Amino acid sequence: MPSALFPDRAENGLSSLLGPDSLHTSFQRIIDLQTGAIVGYEAVVGGPADSSFADPAALASAARAMGMTPDLDAARWNGALAAAAREDKPREVPLFIAVDPDSLTDLPDLHDQDAGGAVLQFDETALIRRPAHLMRVVAEVRRLGWAIAVDHVGVRPESLALLPLLEPDVVKLDRTLLATRPNRFTARVVNAVAAQVERTGAIVMAEGITDEASALAARAMGARVGEGPLYGSTTSLSGDSPVGSPLEFGTARARGATPLSTPYNLAAGGLDVRRASKRLLIEISKNLESMATDSRQTALMMGAFQHIRHFTALTGRRWELMAQNAALVGALAENMGTEPAPKIRGAGLPASDSLREEWDVVVLSPHFSAVLAARDLGDGGPDMDRRFDYVLSHDPTLTIECARSLVARLPPERSGS
Repeated sequence: MPSALFPDRAENGLSSLLGPDSLHTSFQRIIDLQTGAIVGYEAVVGGPADSSFADPAALASAARAMGMTPDLDAARWNGALAAAAREDKPREVPLFIAVDPDSLTDLPDLHDQDAGGAVLQFDETALIRRPAHLMRVVAEVRRLGWAIAVDHVGVRPESLALLPLLEPDVVKLDRTLLATRPNRFTARVVNAVAAQVERTGAIVMAEGITDEASALAARAMGARVGEGPLYGSTTSLSGDSPVGSPLEFGTARARGATPLSTPYNLAAGGLDVRRASKRLLIEISKNLESMATDSRQTALMMGAFQHIRHFTALTGRRWELMAQNAALVGALAENMGTEPAPKIRGAGLPASDSLREEWDVVVLSPHFSAVLAARDLGDGGPDMDRRFDYVLSHDPTLTIECARSLVARLPPERSGS
């Protein structure tokens, strides 16, 4: 199964630095935690056996430090697909391949790959650093039929709020959750992941399982499958005898797609529309803002303000305060800059965007969701007396759709930001 996604990159990158034939692909076994059966594999790449880079984690860390993550992704990708083709891996046994979204520079080349039984795995840090960019990448990948996993969930609280933007098929719990005594943060992670699973049917996987005690802890946290030293790895996909897989993703190509509409159009289609002055809507908005401020870094907050003049200095200070405590805070309006206040991601709205007629506030967290979507009726007179038709909803599915429609309008974030 040839791959054109990373042509010759591995040969010209890390392997040139470390020596010929220095990179070796192996496969961690993924185990059903109830039956003990092998139900999948994750491709990992290590360096020379007699070096400090033999450990895949050490090699990955070094590649990041040297700016050579794409080269490592190339080795992992090409080695995994070559082994799957050479050893005729059963389609029903998934193969996880970790890739940095910035490495996917030629997405059309994915058309040449067989997506059956494969899962593209993204690190949670990519979701935190560049949510708008990753949404675009995942939407394209999903249209081609690939399943999606988010790795290392539970290291940083921000990812808990942003998971719904991607609708991952697999949520991978970080190994640190198993290695530390349960605490309040552990409970927050378990609760947030449980909410995601209940809403979407995502599969929970635990990594770093070292013994039966950590396997038991993984099951207690909701994991169905796991990987780690207890189960080992193999260099040959034909050396094991998987007995089938419970990892049936049923991935819909439109799952997690970004709505092309606006929050008001999304909300008004199926809910009662009310009419109110700006005076009332400001108080409703402030109430929603307080929810994000108290979120402990597990809330997303997005707002559409029509024109930048409505994003006043007072509003900016309130939203800056939220940005200190939320996972992602974004503001959109005509003439809005990319950073209207510290830690706030901004976007200007072109004249053709009907969002310029709306005042929207979206709050999304693992256990609270709300959208205020209002459309300006075009009144003149005092600003506070301007009237809007509006919808206020706490429906999680609608809130997520509205959040995606706004986040998608943010400019692509800078790599490494």
